[in-house]
Amino acid sequence: MTKRALTVGINNYSILDPSGGTNLNACVDDARSIYHLLNDSFGFSQIYHLEDLKASRDNILSTLRHLIRISEAGDTVCFYFSGHGSRLRADLSKADCDQYYEALVPASGAWITDRDLLSISEDLYPDAVNFTIITDACNSGGLHVADTALKCRTPEFASDLIETIVNFLTTLIPCGICAENIDQLSNNVSNVREENGTIDLDPDPNKTLIPATKSTLLSACHYNELSWESSRIGHGLFTQAILDSVNQSNMQISYHDFVTQLQSNVADKISTIINPSRPGVTQTPQLFGQRNRMGENFLEGWIHTPANP
Repeated sequence: MTKRALTVGINNYSILDPSGGTNLNACVDDARSIYHLLNDSFGFSQIYHLEDLKASRDNILSTLRHLIRISEAGDTVCFYFSGHGSRLRADLSKADCDQYYEALVPASGAWITDRDLLSISEDLYPDAVNFTIITDACNSGGLHVADTALKCRTPEFASDLIETIVNFLTTLIPCGICAENIDQLSNNVSNVREENGTIDLDPDPNKTLIPATKSTLLSACHYNELSWESSRIGHGLFTQAILDSVNQSNMQISYHDFVTQLQSNVADKISTIINPSRPGVTQTPQLFGQRNRMGENFLEGWIHTPANP
């Protein structure tokens, strides 16, 4: 039973934005800390690490493809990403497309969506290999105001993109759920609207844990929230919550219980670090995946294969 991982952290988005206005501060330190956490606390023996300009689309996907290809029954593969997130229409040729993908923004190259991750995990048998994806990014966009001390991890969405999303979005596919059948997620959001330049919506809570996926996803925030980083703690709030929770636990903890810990920890950080200057802001870590797996231990090899998911 081998544990393998890829950790990615991107502060430098100068290839995509030479002005430097979308650069981040804490993502590289996030990824480095998770690298050491996986090695020291979870027994990962093979860990690849990409940061800043080395974290191109091609490098990320080729490394993940290699890790998945060599994994066997009982193994665990973890992909951790800290950086910007965004959204893409599932069909770029249709302006009225009602299905969108959340996307991870690499340092260079096209954005990475769940379609890419599902493609490289096509031959992975989900009841044999635990493929866990952890993303400290956000995908709701918006004309939010950040500063040098507090930043949120999504580029601003153009006003015409916001208008199109509000008018047509009904299905939003998280980046990292690797759903074998997208119909499981159909019409998973409603009442899509703009609030202060950010996309708000109502998610269907019954379509986060679904019958069949290739992976388990821990994401930093809800569909309609932002993922924050703070110079005060030197990390993203979600990543710092992971570090805190592992230090306070024996780590024989289920996915369900772990995300509950993270939600409480992040809520405390939001109230003390973000809310004093930005009242009303929330950030709620989310768990997506195959529902019969969420009672098993975080980042451990699967211990059973039920007949019916």
